[in-house]
Amino acid sequence: MKVGLLVIATNKYTSFLQPLISSADNYFLKDQEVTYFVFTNKDLNLQSNRDIINTKVEHKPWPWMTLGRYEIFDNNADLFKNMDYLYYCDADMRFVGDVGTEILGDTVGTFHPGFLGRRGTPEVRWNSTACVHAHESMRYYAGGFNGGSRRGYLDMANTLAKNIRADEENGITAVWHDESHLNRYFCTKPPIVKLDPGYCYPESWDLPFEKRLLALDKDHQEIRS
Repeated sequence: MKVGLLVIATNKYTSFLQPLISSADNYFLKDQEVTYFVFTNKDLNLQSNRDIINTKVEHKPWPWMTLGRYEIFDNNADLFKNMDYLYYCDADMRFVGDVGTEILGDTVGTFHPGFLGRRGTPEVRWNSTACVHAHESMRYYAGGFNGGSRRGYLDMANTLAKNIRADEENGITAVWHDESHLNRYFCTKPPIVKLDPGYCYPESWDLPFEKRLLALDKDHQEIRS
């Protein structure tokens, strides 16, 4: 399989890239043909035995770099034309356990470690395209790791990019940004593959799941400044 791992990192977030890529070399789909697609505003010299495709993007103030991720992917869809599957991973994460073919599916989501089996904290304002109404049942997914087949993932990215632009035009920012929009989408179209929180495991937490992908502890405010 040809698989793309998509990462966005600008400014201070670029310091996480080499450790993330090195960890992916060791643990992420080791027997597949993986290409790293890095979207950044810096000139970087990243090292890997796999292909790395760097694409320049403009840095914008928080929260656009997270809220705008699906627009970036939608605008660069041609980059992925040779891929069978696409997966997005936050830059400030680290693979620490094997992530194999169990993640392959048309759409893939990861249950949020803080809200496992619960409704979580979706956007509830009716005038947001991310709104999940009280009568709708849902399970809450993390924004840090998701993916799917090339077509499945890009269809989702296109829909979410349009919804986020519509909110922006109406002066609305969803409560948890891209994660709110992702949960709205998965509420309507639940992912085919549902991954446990071991695939988005907070570094300092103690959870009853195998650690596969850590969400690293960091000072968010300092990194975003």
